[in-house]
Amino acid sequence: MARIDRSGRFHERRLLQALSWLPGQQLALDVIHGLIVVRPSSTGPHVLDHRGALHLPAAARNMCGINPGLPVVLAASVPEQTVVIHPEKVVARLLATHYADQLGGPHER
Repeated sequence: MARIDRSGRFHERRLLQALSWLPGQQLALDVIHGLIVVRPSSTGPHVLDHRGALHLPAAARNMCGINPGLPVVLAASVPEQTVVIHPEKVVARLLATHYADQLGGPHER
């Protein structure tokens, strides 16, 4: 989990170190189904800053409903060199659906 700061950045050093992403790493960001997917890209317009923080553009944050100070769930795949950023609302919806399936209750949308 991480929190996005007022400037739209998150600092999750352990996760980024596990991926071997260093300051200056060029990245591509895509919004897919309300999630932000981050991957290395030699032509990517996004870069880890000198502190190892990643800035998420306002447009991507707005499309996903990510607001400063609220938690996001970060899921990384080291072999795939990918980070998926899950807004809290998406995580809540996924968990509600999962437990409704498990417990036989109705799905809330």
